[in-house]
Amino acid sequence: MSDRVMFGLLGPLEAWSGEARLDLGPPKRRLLLTRLLVEDGHPVSADRLCDDLWEGSPPAGAVSSVHSHISRLRAVLEPGRARRGQGTVLVSGPAGYTLNAPPETRDSTRFEESVTHARELLSQGRLEDARHEVESGLGLWRGAALADAANHAFAAREISRLEEIRMAAGELNATVLLQQREYDRAALIAEELTTRSPLREAAWALLMRALYLAGRPAEALRRYETIRTLLADELGAVPGPELSGVHVAVLRQDLPAPEPVRPPAPQASPGARAAPPARPARPARPSVIARPLVGRAGEVARYEELLGDAAEGRTRWVLLSGESGSGKTRLAEEFASRAADLAFRVVWVRCGIDTASDEEEEAENDRFNPLGQLLSALYPQIRVEGEPEAIARDLAERLARQPTICLIEDLHRAGRRFRRLLGMYATLLRDVPLVVVCTTQDTDDVGLRELLALLVRQSRATLLPLGPLTVEDVHELMRLRSTPFDELMGSEPREREAVALHRRGEGNPFLITEILELPGDQRTGPGARLPASVIRVLRARMDQLDQRVLKMLEALSVTGGELDPELLVGIRAITREELLSLIDAAVIARMLDWEEGADGRMGRYLMPELAREVVLHDLTPARRQMLHAAAARALGELPHRHPAQISRHLMAAGPLVARDDLVAAALRAGERCADDEQHGEAAVWFDHAAALADDPAVQAEARRAAEAARRRLAQAQQGIGHPCDPAGMPGDDSGWAGPEPRVS
Repeated sequence: MSDRVMFGLLGPLEAWSGEARLDLGPPKRRLLLTRLLVEDGHPVSADRLCDDLWEGSPPAGAVSSVHSHISRLRAVLEPGRARRGQGTVLVSGPAGYTLNAPPETRDSTRFEESVTHARELLSQGRLEDARHEVESGLGLWRGAALADAANHAFAAREISRLEEIRMAAGELNATVLLQQREYDRAALIAEELTTRSPLREAAWALLMRALYLAGRPAEALRRYETIRTLLADELGAVPGPELSGVHVAVLRQDLPAPEPVRPPAPQASPGARAAPPARPARPARPSVIARPLVGRAGEVARYEELLGDAAEGRTRWVLLSGESGSGKTRLAEEFASRAADLAFRVVWVRCGIDTASDEEEEAENDRFNPLGQLLSALYPQIRVEGEPEAIARDLAERLARQPTICLIEDLHRAGRRFRRLLGMYATLLRDVPLVVVCTTQDTDDVGLRELLALLVRQSRATLLPLGPLTVEDVHELMRLRSTPFDELMGSEPREREAVALHRRGEGNPFLITEILELPGDQRTGPGARLPASVIRVLRARMDQLDQRVLKMLEALSVTGGELDPELLVGIRAITREELLSLIDAAVIARMLDWEEGADGRMGRYLMPELAREVVLHDLTPARRQMLHAAAARALGELPHRHPAQISRHLMAAGPLVARDDLVAAALRAGERCADDEQHGEAAVWFDHAAALADDPAVQAEARRAAEAARRRLAQAQQGIGHPCDPAGMPGDDSGWAGPEPRVS
């Protein structure tokens, strides 16, 4: 049927009728539809729906809410159905509600069929068809599977199943590319798979194989060390036979290229001449290039000028620098892709994660260090030996035959010997069609600074520092990655969302991109979640910190994220001088920012939102309660502090504070708010006191005070007296930890 509803489960839930995207309503309604889709045409009772949608704790009106959502979904899915008429898509029966959505109406089914068909095509030797089929299937993915139900138990099994098929499809794609001799692209896809599933040995084996065949054996060996360490640390295990076999083959330089499976040759007609062998196609752009690139137009334009210089025989050096996640690798991939389009040879070199000592570097075969990776790409199957000057002369001759771009990743991780040799080659290789792009993090490494200065001085290297994205860049990124949630927003809410995303992600492309993978209502605001990848990145920053700095950040996170020197000195029992040294270390680690004051106001130190969320996430309940208790004590010893601020911390301290003390603190907070004509907040505090008090007289007095505050609030809202905010917890919010960010 042409008007059949089609469903998209490989990302945020979508539904289409013909060319029209259907409005599926708020998150709970979308969750309900997802629950019915997961059941695959089987009925689900109303009680079961309530239990699953509210995760075992349905509210009193849950059944009515489900009935209402069902009614709205019927209107959307079957707009032509007569009122109270029998539906055919979403129907009810004695066993519950059933969604009649045949398998072919779901993108998840089409994806699975594409993967199965691609395997069949590969077994028949039809490589190009297999590649097209599997890439078409992978192209159906728009985000995480069943994204609207990512944290609900009913969806866990289906999510796991689909993600497993997605990983297998990625491995199949890389396998086909290996058969087609597109080793660099296969390596990029395998790298992405290892990032998504770090303990999956099959993906690591594919990555090592692709790197070796691409002429990058040193990288293959580094990757083996990475997975070997991961397996030991996470599982106490060792690599399996397949991975170990690839490792040994790389060490022996005995890993043959895969023999492509060839289809049976068609029977030639008499006298027909055999067709000439096909010329190898130039590798297409890597699949990761599909990731949006925003905010870097100036850098790309400057690079294209340098690329033109290199094509005319002038060596050019580019230094991409920036913090982790600033998009250095993504921009380098764009550079490589544009160079490949101009028939440049592309060579990737990656400096090791664990930099070897000088002695180990000197003893290491050139084929297994960063320089050796470059030589291996230019001298396949040949061991290169000799003095650097002689090698440089030979390199110049070889480079003159074809324009080349060499991309050196993570230069800040390179050892001193490689840096020395790189500086030497920078002076010797001048007039050849070569572009060298080096990526490096901002660092205080004196040796690296000296090398960068040498490259600028001797080779006139172009510096391209990557700063944070602007709010406009984030808005463009949202547009390029648009989801149904985004499209339902008007222009003003979208602008506000861009500002909030920019603030939460600090303008960092990686952090913002990861947040955008979440469903729309989980990116910012009260329902904001923390992507697991973001937690890992920020924990890596925190792991470099001294314990004293980390403890200061813990105290700062529970007091609202804005640094209050007097309060922190009291909580940590340290001097102001000691606090300043801790602040300095936190700023260097990008866990604390300085914000200049405006309109004559003083500046202030603030924790970035994500940093604070991760610190709060990692605090145990007991540790958090102790910090709140310490904050309340410290505030009580400081003059002119609002009682509401103290009371908030006392309430968050849990069992560490006696009930009578909580009642007294809440009453003091209510009285101060009433004196300050903050009547709405006063009422909230008096309500807290009444709820906590055991003494009936205290309860009655607190309730009377709350009612009086509400009357004054009503008068203020009618224009009598001063308007005030009726909502929320009272006092300045620097003392309130806020809602817990959830991990996705």
